[in-house]
Amino acid sequence: MPQGMNVLFERLPSIPTPMDRLRGFQSQLGIDQKDFARMNQLSDAFSPEKERFAQRVFDHFHGIPATRIVLDHGPSRERMIRIWSHWYESFFQNRNQDAFLIAQWRSGLNHVAAGIDHRYISLAYAMARKFIHETALAKLEPKPCSAAIDLMDRLLDLCLLVETDAFITSLTKCDLEIIRGIAHQVRNPLMVIGGNVLRLRKQLPADDPKHEVYETMLLEANRLERMVRNVTTYNEVFQREPRPNSCDLDSAIKATLEELRPQDGISVEIRPDTRHPNVLADPEDLRVILYHLIQNSLENAADTSAPMVRITSLQSETSGDFLDIHIFNNGPTPNPDSLESLFTPFYSTKALGTGFGLPIARLAVRKNHGHLTLRSQPEEGTTCLVTLPT
Repeated sequence: MPQGMNVLFERLPSIPTPMDRLRGFQSQLGIDQKDFARMNQLSDAFSPEKERFAQRVFDHFHGIPATRIVLDHGPSRERMIRIWSHWYESFFQNRNQDAFLIAQWRSGLNHVAAGIDHRYISLAYAMARKFIHETALAKLEPKPCSAAIDLMDRLLDLCLLVETDAFITSLTKCDLEIIRGIAHQVRNPLMVIGGNVLRLRKQLPADDPKHEVYETMLLEANRLERMVRNVTTYNEVFQREPRPNSCDLDSAIKATLEELRPQDGISVEIRPDTRHPNVLADPEDLRVILYHLIQNSLENAADTSAPMVRITSLQSETSGDFLDIHIFNNGPTPNPDSLESLFTPFYSTKALGTGFGLPIARLAVRKNHGHLTLRSQPEEGTTCLVTLPT
């Protein structure tokens, strides 16, 4: 259950409370400080039921085999009754808004620390909602009862939203920390392997057939190193909160091409929509999006006799508030049935591809409220369509 579970754990995951995001949940539910004051006024009618509520919760979860094991081997029944009684009472005896949000956030972190299945947390909130409705109908007159139930429902929704946000954030952070650690540990051996292969290759005579073997080893080591970098980038994009700004698209494209330095022989054409020069996006996310999509197009086009990449932008056909960015290359076209698979991490049609460029770009596009799709045009090429708000 919420707040009272704080008693059980002294050490919490070191994740700061994202107050702006939580206040956003509160605002969207139409809850303000006056509502907390109204909850305090309801306390006299609801607080006397705290032990009956706690007993009902305990009996219900003790009747479920999966949760009975936890209850039988955890704190005593008396202590759990006190904890759930405390949560119920504190739901009505509210402090200031920020303290309420912080308490719910810490509750979610505690549930992760305790390893509690989140489905049971949601069930507990549903039980609280049912019990509170029953109590309101029994103790309040019809007119104030309706208003009170509406208010308490919104506060319970806020509790569950904040608790779930903390739960997901904590689990995701743990997963990402593991992936980041693996990436770091892999990078160092790769550098050692690559350096030793280079040293061994230099010692060979020019006509030694082992040159081909060493070259293959270096190519694979470089591919793994790129994969480690891309995994790190994916994690960074996933965790970073976008800070949208008005970005000049033409300047961003030219900066990306300067960074990628297309090989000689590849024709690159840019046709920006001069009437709609800007997109609304996080500048770093936009750089990541353009880098990986243009890099993918350049690599794909390089497999043709007259490689060409064309980047155009124009107002979206579906909404005037969005800009469509078309990144076309005349390289080999993928099977239309496999287009969606290209957005799966580690899936690549290139021999030395990492399978992370398109997934990174799609993640960054989605976090900036846009869309990313691929269009295969047989015997012509492939278009990557990015739609971002203006």
